[in-house]
Amino acid sequence: MHHTERLKACLQRVICDPAFPLAELDAWFTPDYCQEVNGERLDYPAFHQHIATLRRHLAGASIEFVATLAQGERVHSTHVVRATRQDGGTLVCKVSGLFTFRGDRICHTDEVTCLLAGSKEDADIGSRR
Repeated sequence: MHHTERLKACLQRVICDPAFPLAELDAWFTPDYCQEVNGERLDYPAFHQHIATLRRHLAGASIEFVATLAQGERVHSTHVVRATRQDGGTLVCKVSGLFTFRGDRICHTDEVTCLLAGSKEDADIGSRR
């Protein structure tokens, strides 16, 4: 699978699939994975905690890929995430991320997440733990 398709499959599974088990993160991300979001650095344990928190906070989500660009082991994606919180509130985020692959797993992400619509409390949605 090409890195662009792998990235799309990963984000659809991890963010949008309500049946996604956290144990499956290892299939998508390397053990030394690091994510930088809006200037905050999350190592793999912090990222795991972030995804667990999203799973508790969000009732559902969808992703619209606006543009992707691949070069070697890297894929840049601009995508829009629309989500419904457990309390019924909604949010919309625009994400610009550079994803680096090692083999078929993501080893690094440099991301900017911007809350376009929703509650101010969701401004940290890209790195919340």
